[in-house]
Amino acid sequence: MEKTIPRGSWLEADAFRELVREIAPLQVGGWSVAEFERATAVLGWELREPTEVAGQVWRRFAPRKGPWGGYGTVIADPSEPERIRTLRVPVVDLPPEDVRTAADLVRAAWWVMEEELGRPAAWGGDVGPWMLWRRPGSSLVVHADSEGQVDLDLVPTDTDADAAGRSGSRGVWRAADPAHLPPAHVAPVGTGDGWDAVRKRLHQALRALAHDTPFLPGRFILHLGSAQDPQRFVQCWNDGLELVIEATGLMHHPELADPARLSESGWTLSHSLWKRRFPGAMEDGTASGTAARMLVEALQGLGVERDDLVYDGTVSGRGHGFHLDLPRAGLRRGRS
Repeated sequence: MEKTIPRGSWLEADAFRELVREIAPLQVGGWSVAEFERATAVLGWELREPTEVAGQVWRRFAPRKGPWGGYGTVIADPSEPERIRTLRVPVVDLPPEDVRTAADLVRAAWWVMEEELGRPAAWGGDVGPWMLWRRPGSSLVVHADSEGQVDLDLVPTDTDADAAGRSGSRGVWRAADPAHLPPAHVAPVGTGDGWDAVRKRLHQALRALAHDTPFLPGRFILHLGSAQDPQRFVQCWNDGLELVIEATGLMHHPELADPARLSESGWTLSHSLWKRRFPGAMEDGTASGTAARMLVEALQGLGVERDDLVYDGTVSGRGHGFHLDLPRAGLRRGRS
């Protein structure tokens, strides 16, 4: 069967737009296989028999009897093989030549989704960005992996927090309006770990944020500091494809600065602020590791106690602005 998957001509051919219009109104009740088959019968879709793939129960579509000529998969968990967790339709499954090409493909999908469905409910990522739109009874997620494959998923609304993204998890980062995020100041699993654990988890977060937010295109800004003394903090953000870190609190507490030690650690003094820029951090994961180490050292130099550490941040772009949440960081979210 020929796979007629568009690769950048979606806006011209309207193939992806037609798929969104076809999937968005689906009402599949309790998401049983029988309910799904009834809901999609009017579209001419026809499921094949289930097979187990990578610890999941997959049902593919018969040739030319499903979205885009049968090219799609219904996924269930082996513990509940008759309850659907995801309808997944690959949008682009050919590796792009480079990350810029991949970004163009993802943006093309998002533009269509925003035109058809309006403002997304949430963004997120795990070295591969996703956007989520909530509909009555179901949610639509468009996501890309680190190799540039782009998928459109339809998932039950009551599980969408765990289903967004290819890994089947909430991801390293997510961004939404405060009402759609867990309450701030609630200590997540991992709080109480030492500084080395903070550094490792911060590395993961920065790696994903530096890679994912330029896809929007957008900008993240993350603050980490003392809950008791708001002037003892560091911050970081992306400037296009670059990652920038700043030991901002040393401007407020210059007596804590050790110029020789800071320079040796990799900081540069610029206009009374200790900073460092990492060009190409979107594709260079080692840059995020160095940045995480330097930020943790700066926090310790500012006298921030581990149990007093909080974070807050935002992600903005495409005319939207959301609050940032790091569900795997093991840190309390602060002011947002």
